[in-house]
Amino acid sequence: MASESWKKNLYIMFAAEFIVIMGFSFIQPFMPLYVQQLGSFTDSEAALWSGISMGVSSIALFLSGPVWGVVSDRVGRKPMVLRALFGSAVIQTLAGLAPNIYIFVTLRFIQGLFSGTVPAASALVASTTPRDRTPYAMGLLMLGVFLGNTIGPSIGGVLGDTFGFRNSFFIASGLLLIAGLGVLFLVKEKFERPVKENSLGDVWRLFCSKAMLPLLVTICIIGMSQNVVQPVITLFIKELNPTGSASTSAGLAFALLGLTAAASSLIAGRLGRHISLMKVLAFSCLGAALLSLSPIFVTTSTQLIVLVGLMGLFQGANMTSTSSLIGLSLPVSQQGIAYGLSQSATSLGNGLGPIIGGALVSLLGLRYIFAVASGLFLLASGLVARCIRGQPLKEA
Repeated sequence: MASESWKKNLYIMFAAEFIVIMGFSFIQPFMPLYVQQLGSFTDSEAALWSGISMGVSSIALFLSGPVWGVVSDRVGRKPMVLRALFGSAVIQTLAGLAPNIYIFVTLRFIQGLFSGTVPAASALVASTTPRDRTPYAMGLLMLGVFLGNTIGPSIGGVLGDTFGFRNSFFIASGLLLIAGLGVLFLVKEKFERPVKENSLGDVWRLFCSKAMLPLLVTICIIGMSQNVVQPVITLFIKELNPTGSASTSAGLAFALLGLTAAASSLIAGRLGRHISLMKVLAFSCLGAALLSLSPIFVTTSTQLIVLVGLMGLFQGANMTSTSSLIGLSLPVSQQGIAYGLSQSATSLGNGLGPIIGGALVSLLGLRYIFAVASGLFLLASGLVARCIRGQPLKEA
């Protein structure tokens, strides 16, 4: 019965994250265009404000992650998943009603304080899954995330062009609500409150530990690497094909990225039972560094769309490897804090990446932001390779 329970929770969370990420990624293709609509900005100004809009949400997640991690270890993982889903549903609705860029940025920050669905879902799955099946479970969960990223942008891009950008926010809110209700009524968690409750002091001690600090730094750098190009992809497509539909084309690029990431996340989850997860992570970062250089040389929007899509081959492996390492490195009683710290590291990288990318457009142009991403991936690969030699991270 226990075996069936963890599998049922895993499959429900897989479906929930698929729906949630599909809803979140609706707005990804047209974020810079929506920003332009809010303030009549130039391309450079839109890239900057898009980077800020993406960045402030992630920075808020960085601040709130450890707090929610402590709460998770005290009250359970399921309430944290529900908090993220229902809170995000409300904010998405309000974001679709934003009258100007300042209100929109503020709402994105508030959303970051209350969201964080992937870390919350990861902590829930990790705490209810047998440890020898953790790589498989995380691979399947990340598969749901990336499948959502595959379908969401392609649908969102078309909806944005057809029905307007604001309506896509309302649809996203509805999907978050559906996922939240599914988790509320279908997921079962037998949470036992620990005798010794974790505190923010425990967060700091875990953060500084040899088991976590190198991994957290790597997660942050990977987040920066993957997101530094986010504000420029749609605008770069528009520059390469001024007469085409940039929103729909960007949606296709992000959909391909999600599809390849979904495949690589599942493969990485299965490889994790036979090959060191640290080696999988090191090679995927190196591959991402090499591939990220390719868009510098494109001459058509089709070439850019294909190359952006191929980047998912390494993005899925990165996320599955890091999520599995966290679940395997610590006891269940500390996994709420651990995934909270992971959320903070991911969010800091996700927040700094778009801001850096948007700010560098005026200096480097749209094309050479991809070289920045390549350099960051190379840095992450070097750090992981050093960790492999020193073996500071232990896989249970």
